[in-house]
Order: sequence, then structure tokens, then C-alpha cells
Amino acid sequence: MSRVKTKKSLFLPLIIAMMFCTLVFSSAAQSSESAPILSLFQAIDERLGYMEDVALFKAQNQIPVEDIEREKTVLSDAKKLAVSHGLDPNSMERFFIAQIDAAKAIQYRYKAEALTRAIPTRSINLQSELRPALDRLGSDIVTLFAAHLQSRYPIEEENRTLFTRTLQSRLLADSEKNTLFDAMLEVRIQQ
Repeated sequence: MSRVKTKKSLFLPLIIAMMFCTLVFSSAAQSSESAPILSLFQAIDERLGYMEDVALFKAQNQIPVEDIEREKTVLSDAKKLAVSHGLDPNSMERFFIAQIDAAKAIQYRYKAEALTRAIPTRSINLQSELRPALDRLGSDIVTLFAAHLQSRYPIEEENRTLFTRTLQSRLLADSEKNTLFDAMLEVRIQQ
């Protein structure tokens, strides 16, 4: 009888150790899978984070929020980058349209807030400061999409919560976050 207890007592720590290792390796695998997608989400958040400064510049200089020519340039650049990274350019264009729409929504809300208070006087330069940063982030977003999708990890519905938590703009509505995420789900590798 004591011999049976001894064997059981030897196996219990072994089983606990195996369960612990399984948990640790599972968490590490999940973490390594979520790291690239989190980087993508953070780049999108960072790009949208510039929109209040863009709106401030436009308000200070009495420039309308909508800039059709700039939008065409951004979309064209995104499509070219998508092709160069092996992504479907049309699906990337749809994502960037959603991103532009979200950016404009933030800018319109910021300008509306500015109607009820004084516009800050800090100096911002759209051409030399903001646009280069936005262009870099646009390129980073395409690159991160490609890296993620080519690593055989699709963006899935289960990533929506992480995405919406990652976007920090106080002027971005939940519906706009969802529209952005829906567009992300459509981005594909080029066939």
C-alpha cells in the first residue's frame, strides 16, 4: 500500500510540472502570435493619433478637413506598396479608405470642439512634420500587414477586441473602429 502511495506521490509533481510547462509554452506561443498583430494595431493607432494635430494645423490655417488630392496620393501610394509587398492592392485600398474616413471623422470632431474654445497657438507644420510621419506610418502599416499575413496568421474576428482596445483616440467612435477592423479583415495576399 505504501508503495502505491509512493508512486502516486512521485507522479503528482511530474504531472503538475508538465501542466505548468504546457501553460508556459502555450502562453509564449500566443504572445509570439499576437506581437506582430499588436504592432500593426499600434501603428494604426499612432497614425490616427496625429489627426488632432492635422486638424489643429488646418484650423489655424483655415484649410478644409477634406483634401481629395492628398487622399488620392495616399491611396495610390498604399496600392503601390501593397503590390511591392505581395498584398492585394484593392483590399489595401479599401482599408486605407476606411482609415482616411476615420481620420477625417477625428479631424471634424476636433474642429467642432475648437469652435467652442480658443484654437491652440502651438506651431505645427503639416508639410515638414506631420506628413512625413504619416507617410512613414502608412508604409509601416502595409509592411506589418504583409509580415503578418505572410506568416500564415490571418487577421481574425477574435482580434477585434484587442484592436478596439489598442485604438486610443478620444475622438474615434466605436462604429469607426469596427469599420476599420472590418476593412482589415478583407486585406489579402495577392493571388
